[in-house]
Amino acid sequence: METMIDSRMMMTDFLTALFDKLDVAGVAVMSKLPSGEKTAFTLFTGKDDIKECVPFFPAMPANAARAVSKFTRQAVPSKTVAVFLRPCELRAFTELIKIKQASFDNLLILSYDCSGVFPFQEINLSDETKLNAYRDAVSTGKNCEGIRPVCAACTRFTPQGEDIAISFVGRSTDQPLVFSFPSEKGLAAAEQLGLDVSNTVAASSAVESLAQERRSAEEELTAEVDASLSDTQGLVNVFDRCVSCHACSYVCPICYCKNCYFDSQTFEYFPESYFIRMQAKGALRFPVDRVLFHLGRLSHMGVSCVACGMCEDVCPVNIPVSQIFKTAGSKAQALFDYIPGENYDEPLPLLAYAEQELEEFED
Repeated sequence: METMIDSRMMMTDFLTALFDKLDVAGVAVMSKLPSGEKTAFTLFTGKDDIKECVPFFPAMPANAARAVSKFTRQAVPSKTVAVFLRPCELRAFTELIKIKQASFDNLLILSYDCSGVFPFQEINLSDETKLNAYRDAVSTGKNCEGIRPVCAACTRFTPQGEDIAISFVGRSTDQPLVFSFPSEKGLAAAEQLGLDVSNTVAASSAVESLAQERRSAEEELTAEVDASLSDTQGLVNVFDRCVSCHACSYVCPICYCKNCYFDSQTFEYFPESYFIRMQAKGALRFPVDRVLFHLGRLSHMGVSCVACGMCEDVCPVNIPVSQIFKTAGSKAQALFDYIPGENYDEPLPLLAYAEQELEEFED
């Protein structure tokens, strides 16, 4: 049985200790915006604004892996920065490290059991009804009604690859934080924080209860997506209302190309090209190549998709993009026996050459 440290610390005390005892240069964490309604992933360089931090607030305004990659890609921070990442964000960050778009040097990574998030436009800091329902679900190890579909079907909601893990599934919000320290860096931090690593408590049974519910939800989601995409016409129907805004690619943590192929001159057709296609089909709908764009994205980053849900959250016409990408991505990952973000050392399948591979598709 996994054991964790009962620290007898609350979040404000813990964040203060990061600055006072670990002497971190900053803490990157979810915080309240001045409006008092929404949140944003924020890098704090001092403890004066700790009261504004809400690390576990059930919203994801952006995938934080992308934010952290921006201040680690070109150079390593000169001093340690503590970074809070949800499990899917941590997996995305690991994938970015593999393609040299980020670095974990001089980072202290903190993660936690994630009970999912609501669509960003549907949750505010003042929404006590939803937040109370969410807290009740967390304490009992259940999915909260209204969270993103991919969150409700996420079976990898416990972190992997972190330095410090915080567990609160199965515990009420007024109970002290419970930590585990799976890395050498984490154990060193525990010593500096003065935590007694010999004082252990058993992991809550609510974690397994939530895992079982998530597995059932994942099976249902997969069946629904497979049914809707059973043939080519189904694929066309699902993406029929796409407006080619490409917002899904802009928020995706894995889509890192500065010059996207689908925004390049390759797709700036000459007038004759439009007429040729129009004559072949009898009509030509604009914007063109909507389905091709999504298929291209799937082939490009599907094997690294961590199902964070950002793509669906920003879609202006409510296409279930993340549900489709989670389902298709999981199948691609199964082909290569690959779990994105599981560890830093495993190479990406698309970058690893195997002399004998996928032979079942040769005939």
